[in-house]
Amino acid sequence: MENFDLVIRGGKLVTDQKVTISDLGIRNGKIAAVGLNLLGKETIDANGFLVLPGGIDPHVHFQMPTATTMTSDDWFSGTRAAACGGTTTVIDFVEPEMGESLSEALRKRQAEAERNCWIDYALHMTIHNVEPKTLQAMEYMQELGITSFKVYTTYEGMKLNQNNLRIVFEKAASIGGLCMVHAEADDLIQQTTAQLIKEKKTDPSWFPESRPAQAEIEAVINCIKLTANTNLILYVVHLSTSAAIELVDQARKDGKNIIAETCPQYLLLNKNLFTNNDQVTAASLICSPPLREAGENQAIWSAVDEEKIQSVGSDHCSFTIDPQKRSGLDDFRKVPGGLPGVELRLPLLYTFGVRAGHLNLTEWVRLCSSQPAKIFGLYPQKGSLTVGADADIVLFDPEKEVVVQQTMLHENVDYTPYAGLKLTGYPVMTIVKGNVLVKDGELVSEKKTGSFLKCNQPEFV
Repeated sequence: MENFDLVIRGGKLVTDQKVTISDLGIRNGKIAAVGLNLLGKETIDANGFLVLPGGIDPHVHFQMPTATTMTSDDWFSGTRAAACGGTTTVIDFVEPEMGESLSEALRKRQAEAERNCWIDYALHMTIHNVEPKTLQAMEYMQELGITSFKVYTTYEGMKLNQNNLRIVFEKAASIGGLCMVHAEADDLIQQTTAQLIKEKKTDPSWFPESRPAQAEIEAVINCIKLTANTNLILYVVHLSTSAAIELVDQARKDGKNIIAETCPQYLLLNKNLFTNNDQVTAASLICSPPLREAGENQAIWSAVDEEKIQSVGSDHCSFTIDPQKRSGLDDFRKVPGGLPGVELRLPLLYTFGVRAGHLNLTEWVRLCSSQPAKIFGLYPQKGSLTVGADADIVLFDPEKEVVVQQTMLHENVDYTPYAGLKLTGYPVMTIVKGNVLVKDGELVSEKKTGSFLKCNQPEFV
């Protein structure tokens, strides 16, 4: 009988296709066998646990500078938190500065992450302009492992106008790449914000009114039109409205290669939290797009039920309340926007998705692991339990009860928007490249083995 470095025995293996009771044999950091009665130098008893491919979070922002500050989670703390929550691969962003080439920005980003990551990471490239050198560099990026490009329809200095969006979409399509789009109509946001300022409605509780649902809907309609006559894969990030999700779903039915992402905050939180709490709490909940009307939570869950969502990312973008969020209590425009969430994405989707009947186990793994891996060209190295895949594995206790508190988390932030939620089901062990990294919520290894992943051709799912 063949001996493996490690055998995970007797767990309920959950993939995007099926649930089976089997053993996993691991050798040299890879899954080497799936079967019964495997023997290893070390054995982990997984009886009673779900055994999952590690989560793939396709949308995080670690060590991201803004005009006035920097996200509170860097590569070290962000990837640590991810691992503690059962995520074993993250995909972050490269955001070139004015005048900086794409390759220079990529090298700088990789240098920041090098030797600071507990888990593997990949990168998307943000495109701020359509200069010839930028478009030419998009082709070269593929050789460096960057096959997805992010564009914005809002934010000064980042937004692309209609014509420039079309140019980037066509360029990405011509090289077989994927475009991610932050879709909010900037003109409408400017109008609504100006009106609020005129009416002196500037404290953080007014923030959701400054970025109305219609802004997302209009931008999604526009982006869908711009993909006409191309074979572009368009990935619409952090959808917060059911109407926009329906637009994406209809476009898919019409034969367009469009993918819908949402985030836990749009499934579980809503704008009532702004009106029922103080200014500090309101500031802590500012993110773009904003939290919506309470009814949208259930409407987006219904979209999950109907498989109209293909990917769930956290959009982890953390800032502390003190002093970062508190800096804008007199003017919501000064509050750095973003929420922490990388650590809780997987268990939140289990409790409120699987246990609530919106997802079965395979659908849960599909949304949180295998489909993000496929979309961004990392599958089956990541997001699978097949022989040859990286041994990034999570043992998940489906009965473990947890009440969310900021103090239990490993994110470098002084609050969590999910405080007080009761979870049933939580990761109890995270294995990265065949080594146990996290056990019962704490790091048990000092090995930071995370490295840069080159993405292959994107896949439409």
